[in-house]
Amino acid sequence: MINSIFEAILQILSHPPSRREHGYDAVVLLALLVNYRKYEVTGLLSGQLLSFFLFRQYKDKEEEHQSGFFSALTNMVGSMFIADAHEKISVQTNEAILLALYEAVHLNRNFITVLAQSHPEMGLVTSPVSPAPTTPVTPLGTTPPSSDDLMVEFIVTHMMKEFPMDLYIRCIQVVHKLLCYQKKCRVRLHYTWRELWSALINLLKFLMSNETVLLAKHNIFTLALMIVNLFNMFITYGDTFLPTPSSYDELYYEIIRMHQSFDNLYSMVLRLSTNAGQWKEAASKVTHALVNIRAIINHFNPKIESYAAVNHISQLSEEQVLEVVRANYDTLTLKLQDGLDQYERYSEQHKEAAFFKELVRSISTNVRRNLAFHTLSQEVLLKEFSTIS
Repeated sequence: MINSIFEAILQILSHPPSRREHGYDAVVLLALLVNYRKYEVTGLLSGQLLSFFLFRQYKDKEEEHQSGFFSALTNMVGSMFIADAHEKISVQTNEAILLALYEAVHLNRNFITVLAQSHPEMGLVTSPVSPAPTTPVTPLGTTPPSSDDLMVEFIVTHMMKEFPMDLYIRCIQVVHKLLCYQKKCRVRLHYTWRELWSALINLLKFLMSNETVLLAKHNIFTLALMIVNLFNMFITYGDTFLPTPSSYDELYYEIIRMHQSFDNLYSMVLRLSTNAGQWKEAASKVTHALVNIRAIINHFNPKIESYAAVNHISQLSEEQVLEVVRANYDTLTLKLQDGLDQYERYSEQHKEAAFFKELVRSISTNVRRNLAFHTLSQEVLLKEFSTIS
């Protein structure tokens, strides 16, 4: 029964005219089927079907704008949140398609491969490149966004005292998993990595500035440790996935330029790790994770100051700092850190399972409420789908 249903839906989604007319309803049906006794029925096929539809439904739009696969997905999802001027934006309006997108990502084991290789400017780099810069404020759909663009946009737009810690954890986990994949498969993205580095450093600054308020509700050191280890990933393995050698130089430049933020973070975690408080162990982990970042800062800063003094320069340009960095790599000593390219696989937690249960109920209710039976003609439907086996 289930197999025949999936086969019928597959034929609907494979046929452009029927996909245009019934594609949305087919995807909603798939989302509901996937969530019905979801832990007892294999979801891989349904996840592939959802991914197939989301790609095919917006392929024409993708070709029109010459953007990437992920851009098409983000444009589709982003358009769901555009409401009339007098209406309050409601996520529930299109919660069914959002659930379908989630299941397509969650269930399709090949999605990470598609995602990591779908950036419109991605390629194996053999010569220096000059990628067009993208910024967190660039509207989605204007410049084809990558997954990193979306993560950066989330990071810089959700720093608030009502801090969404769970979402930030997920966000950093997404970036980490993508870096692990790029490192493993030697995938080099033509991406302005400085945007990500800057966003991560600003997030650390926010955590430090609101230490008292945030610690009353969250263990901010878990997130701080994840952020520091992202930098450690770039430091240790950046040569395997950054697009050019100069990108690696820019990483060091950014760490040196923002050294005060890392110094302040070290002071904060050192203070708490030497006290007998509840944050002693968590803060201590961040202290140890900062060892290579501090080694970079302590190694290059004196050499930069010496260069400035010898050449009687009050403020060095970026190129002059990079010149000092390139000339002093050989004398830099870093410690090998284990487990940086290991990540925890995502699984639906108990509280998330309860959330999805309520979400499916809401979607089912909305489907029943909005289904217009008077527009359905059994004779027409049977004739239209008479070829479905």
